[in-house]
Amino acid sequence: MGPRKIRKRKNEDSLGGEKVEKDTEENEAEERRDRRRKDHGNKYIGAQVGIQGGIWKAVESCMEIGGNCFALFLGSQRSWKRPALDQTAAAKFREQCSLQGFDPAHILPHGSYLMNCGSPKEDVFEKSQALLVDELNRCSLLGLNLYNFHPGSSLGTITTQQCVEKIAGAINHAHQQTPTVVTVLENMSGQGNTVGGKFAELKSIIDKVRDQTRVGVCLDTCHAFAAGYDLAAEGGVKAMLDEFDQEVGLHYLRALHLNDSKGKLGCNLDRHEDIGKGHIGVSAFRDIVNEPRLDNIPMILETPGRTGFKDAEQIELLYSLCKN
Repeated sequence: MGPRKIRKRKNEDSLGGEKVEKDTEENEAEERRDRRRKDHGNKYIGAQVGIQGGIWKAVESCMEIGGNCFALFLGSQRSWKRPALDQTAAAKFREQCSLQGFDPAHILPHGSYLMNCGSPKEDVFEKSQALLVDELNRCSLLGLNLYNFHPGSSLGTITTQQCVEKIAGAINHAHQQTPTVVTVLENMSGQGNTVGGKFAELKSIIDKVRDQTRVGVCLDTCHAFAAGYDLAAEGGVKAMLDEFDQEVGLHYLRALHLNDSKGKLGCNLDRHEDIGKGHIGVSAFRDIVNEPRLDNIPMILETPGRTGFKDAEQIELLYSLCKN
């Protein structure tokens, strides 16, 4: 009887210790979140980070560059078929996000560039639709609730409307196969036969999605400028957001990609440049980081990052533009 009582007491002590440790970790995570809010207000700026060495490394990489939000790819960009996401790795990712105080609303996985959910080629469309389902399932395993991807291209062989219908169909199919994750459409530059360069095209896709609580938009500044939205003009950021609100609705805006543009206004070229080094210019990004309508959403860098002006330096610059 004696030994059993001792073991029971030890187990109780152990369980109590685990609870204290868990409470401590949760408190520390909350302190980290509070510190970020104090340092940066309601602005969440980060970058696309790598997953080399394990998908959980993305959290560490974000912290190293001073970001408080991040984007990542969920697998190889070179293959349609990828090994299943390792459950242990997924658990470690969720744990790191929790420990470091990263909210899923500030993490934006980026879709594979292979995907074309508007493709007129049936084999490509089917593979794209299947990959979309797989990616949303990966998000669920990682505890994430946003997934950003390029809508698609007609390849010049079907109409824009037909392409829109295929994209919406793929989203509806993926929503039926997966729970909760929000599919976030990215605006495009208008290059080639891509769909989504005009806000009206994004709204056309959204209108055909059955569950509109599970669809949103990520605005890419370079793409918008290249498509003809003049962010560089005085009041240009406000004008773009006003137009987006009128055409689509600001309640659909879930994220931004912060990129300057190598191309001129309306060039339709998808050519990203470092912040302040392109035709958009620093003033527009000052307006962006001080725009109240952009509070509490992830703003992700996808810039080339020249020597001495990598992600960390550009994040620091953007935060320095914020008015206290």
